[in-house]
Amino acid sequence: MEKPPYFGCPSGKIGLLSSMFTDPDYRRKGIAKTLLSKVVEEARIRSCGTVQITASDMGVLLYTDFGFVKNGNFMAYKL
Repeated sequence: MEKPPYFGCPSGKIGLLSSMFTDPDYRRKGIAKTLLSKVVEEARIRSCGTVQITASDMGVLLYTDFGFVKNGNFMAYKL
């Protein structure tokens, strides 16, 4: 998505991940981390300045470990 450029994201381009879910039978196997890495890499390729996600309580640890920072109602990862 694009917004007017601002200090935290000079390009104005934001990668927006609206939700991510891993079936309980497949959790703790690195699947979500691998998918998240692919999302971040695609955002870089598309010149996004940040990636934002709305995180559930369960997802916060994954995103925090990856480098996302809580920012109001969402978590953000600066590229």
